[in-house]
Amino acid sequence: MPEGFIDMTKNGGMNVFDLTSKIIADIPEGQRFSEKDAELLMRFKSQLLAMEEDLVKGFYDTIEANPQMANLIGHGAREEREKTLRRWWQRTLSGPFDDQYWAWQSLVGVVHIKVGVKNPMMMGMWTWVISWLRTQITPEFVGSKALADEIMVTVERLSLTAQAITAESYLAYYLETVIRITGFRPALLERMFRSEIDVLVGEVRGQLGSI
Repeated sequence: MPEGFIDMTKNGGMNVFDLTSKIIADIPEGQRFSEKDAELLMRFKSQLLAMEEDLVKGFYDTIEANPQMANLIGHGAREEREKTLRRWWQRTLSGPFDDQYWAWQSLVGVVHIKVGVKNPMMMGMWTWVISWLRTQITPEFVGSKALADEIMVTVERLSLTAQAITAESYLAYYLETVIRITGFRPALLERMFRSEIDVLVGEVRGQLGSI
């Protein structure tokens, strides 16, 4: 049971803003996206926005080339999915990076549960985005290698923060759904979890053997 899960639901239901704030606070300060990072991205807003067409096409071409992920999109649904990615890219490069923006990343985790997107798929596509941007944000693009490297570090912090929120929200909402289906109180579910986790850890260690 993730720390903080009970606090997010104790007043009835999941508070997306509280959940998101807690997740961000758990990211080491030097690694999470900051106001300084936002300012750097805004300096190159127009150039980055101009990448939208190629980014969206490459992203969904990659997904469609993977049968497991392509099946999750559904026949004829690519255009709608592209609209969502375009909206995210435009919103990201317009700012602000406020509570509403980060809570939106939490919603992604909920949607992923609904459509069957797993966290490894989400992380894999984030890696694709980072790799693709690295081919675009070159010294020639921004004026120097040092600045290109700085922008990529900023993008990586954005990626980490968004992935942390999406993945943790996926887990939190999954558990919240279990609570609603079973009728278990959160405190009871946590006690049950803690009583079983040592057993599970022992089983996994037995499977691993000596390492």
